[in-house]
Amino acid sequence: MSIIDMPCFIQKQVSLKTFNSFRFEAKAQFFAVINQLDELEAALSWAKLQSIKITLLGEGSNLLLTGDVIGLVLINRLKGLDVVEHGNHVEMQVAAGETWHQVVAYAVELGYGGIENLALIPGSAGAAPVQNIGAYGVEIKDTLTQVQVMDREDASVYWINASECEFAYRDSLFKRDWAERYFITAIRLNLMRKPELKLEYGGLVKSLPENPTIQQVFDRVCQVRSEKLPDPRLIGNAGSFFKNPIVDNNVYQQVLVKYPDLVAFAVGDSWKLAAGWLIDKAGWKGFSENGVGVYEKQALCLVNHDAEKAEYLLKLEQKLKQDVWQKFGVQLEREPVQLGQMPNF
Repeated sequence: MSIIDMPCFIQKQVSLKTFNSFRFEAKAQFFAVINQLDELEAALSWAKLQSIKITLLGEGSNLLLTGDVIGLVLINRLKGLDVVEHGNHVEMQVAAGETWHQVVAYAVELGYGGIENLALIPGSAGAAPVQNIGAYGVEIKDTLTQVQVMDREDASVYWINASECEFAYRDSLFKRDWAERYFITAIRLNLMRKPELKLEYGGLVKSLPENPTIQQVFDRVCQVRSEKLPDPRLIGNAGSFFKNPIVDNNVYQQVLVKYPDLVAFAVGDSWKLAAGWLIDKAGWKGFSENGVGVYEKQALCLVNHDAEKAEYLLKLEQKLKQDVWQKFGVQLEREPVQLGQMPNF
């Protein structure tokens, strides 16, 4: 099979600007939108014969696109959502191309709890396990039971138990060892009709009635996130740009002595520091330069106002990391996944 024999749904040299929430310009050498599993299988077969690398994207909301992408870029648009009730427990199976927030909204509408705290997190359902998305004391691993994958080696499709995925803070095997092995095609969630609501994180409980409903929690989370984070349709961004750093007690105490108002949360014998607080305290909130900046309402969010390429955002990232390290002795780590050739600067 030659390049000219590629499947008809695959295109050449396609702009990825509308497929990443930062809206940075870059091109995919080869490109296709995947609507069916057989299309994914055909694309995999063709790419293997050509020895072409494949990158599978959802909605590009946790992505830092730094340059053109060599190989085949696939956009996951697999759709489908099924629910099976087992008394108080509800099994929800979601195709990987479904929009995550719409999945949360659908579950809440039906009265199924467990993921209401994860409302308005941008991205697709298939991307959720990769990053182990989380917000307000809840992570996807808390309800995830299985992940359906297509093995790149032989295009076989099967389910992997969540317990095998080594979920951690913003991490999983899908982000590390399995990054080049599996395509995520669907997920299964265990939801509850009468869930135990988690309201202690982020002050949610202060703004809710004594016994809130799932819908009220969902609405409050949407309100809080909308007030703090910009709509990527209006301002290019990838949500939280840095992970909240986890430090040992010695580092925590050193920062606390100098900054008694430090925002931190105990994690076993360690401490999770609020990265947004560190950046804000360092004086970066609202900073803007060369078309990129730090969001004026939430220092954890870097934004693209009108830059075409990621070059200036990368420079801003380095400045922030260096300044936070110098001021607090804390190393920040990027949350979005980098893709594409790196610019020279």
